[in-house]
Amino acid sequence: MAYAFLGAFVLGLLLGVRAMFNGIERPARARPPAPSATPVSTTPTTAAAPAHRFAINVPMVAGFATVFGATGYLLARYSRLGPGADVGIAGAAGAAGAAGALTLVAAWAIPAARAEVIDERYVLQGALARVRTVSREGPARGEGSAAEAGAAGGGGEVGEGAEGGEGAEGEIELQVDGVSRRMPARGLDGARLVVGGEVVIERVEDGVAYVEPWARVEARL
Repeated sequence: MAYAFLGAFVLGLLLGVRAMFNGIERPARARPPAPSATPVSTTPTTAAAPAHRFAINVPMVAGFATVFGATGYLLARYSRLGPGADVGIAGAAGAAGAAGALTLVAAWAIPAARAEVIDERYVLQGALARVRTVSREGPARGEGSAAEAGAAGGGGEVGEGAEGGEGAEGEIELQVDGVSRRMPARGLDGARLVVGGEVVIERVEDGVAYVEPWARVEARL
């Protein structure tokens, strides 16, 4: 019996470590909202509190197994009680441990999750997108006529067919919830956007995605 109690104790410790790394609750992953022409609010909002109901979860099992195993092991090694008494006492102690874990979750973990503040600017952070069009800046005033500028291709919008066209601003396309969406984009920290190039979204502010080339992000990894 001592080895069985020891195994329960080790299992409880492992489950406790798992709960610390993976969190108390694992709700369904929230899908990022589809970008639209409507400007994204930059004011942080409080996350909606999810509905909670009583259920056996990892912290409760970890609390029960740890206390049950520790108590039972000590009783099996240092007391003269029978196996039934050892299991009964260890079970009662384990139930108290599970209740303590449940109290800790209800008093600390859940309120902390409810108080979590989400900055909507970073909901799409890290999303991969492709540049579809860019706005190419024209020549400065006094540097040739409008006809010369048009002949040089210095101004206007570079479309999807113009692979390799560059600009500081443009439009990107990304997949959100399985649907292809487009939104205005601007190069982060002066980054140039290239038609057909892959970019990574850093934030969305006032309806504009601030992006940087995937090659630059990959170089930092």
